[in-house]
Amino acid sequence: MPLSAESEGTFTRILDEAEALFATRGYRRTRLSEVAAAVGVSEPALYRYFRGKDALFEQVLRRAAASPGPYEPPGNLPVPNPEPGQIESFLRAFFEKSRRVAALERALRGSAPRTTAEARTELAGVVGELFDLATRYRAGARIMNASALESPELGRIWDENVRAYLTRAVERYLGRRSDEGLLALPTNPSDAAVVLASLVTSYAVHAADLGLPGSLEHRREVVVASVVAMLEPRKVIR
Repeated sequence: MPLSAESEGTFTRILDEAEALFATRGYRRTRLSEVAAAVGVSEPALYRYFRGKDALFEQVLRRAAASPGPYEPPGNLPVPNPEPGQIESFLRAFFEKSRRVAALERALRGSAPRTTAEARTELAGVVGELFDLATRYRAGARIMNASALESPELGRIWDENVRAYLTRAVERYLGRRSDEGLLALPTNPSDAAVVLASLVTSYAVHAADLGLPGSLEHRREVVVASVVAMLEPRKVIR
């Protein structure tokens, strides 16, 4: 059936409740009966909107990936289940396109800052953009974190295409600036990169869940200032 104004409201509520469950229980442990109960409809009624859990999971991921832009729901219902491997292919393509951190790429391509102020500004830009990236795709990150625990293929895609990719880039940046005498690392670049990336992304993704005070802008300022203070940008002695 076509997606009418009335059915679109129920469709959106289903996505909202499914997103919350996938983010806390992961893909495997979430049951359609739980989604239906959360929405306040029967499970058979849910199948008038989605053929199965895979169809629902794919649309939840596509809506999260569209953030902050508009999500375009399918025109006809019920949404069919994706072909085998379709979700995984979508995730790989999306991560490759969306995982870029421009400030980090500029730092890796460009020459070293010449002053403490320049080093501080560069580091603040890298940390700030990492925070922005994690915030923009917060819903999807929570779903992937929860689903990766019990879904090996989703876990591999998440680790290889996001976690490992960003951590390696941060490691190269920290190692280069440490060798240049610009950053004082508390440990080796590899461990420092894991800590930095985990701190920034976890704070962006989970701060609201933990009930931490302050606006999003305030939390961004806090994490940027904290990382800059911990790594102590210095002036190169030439």
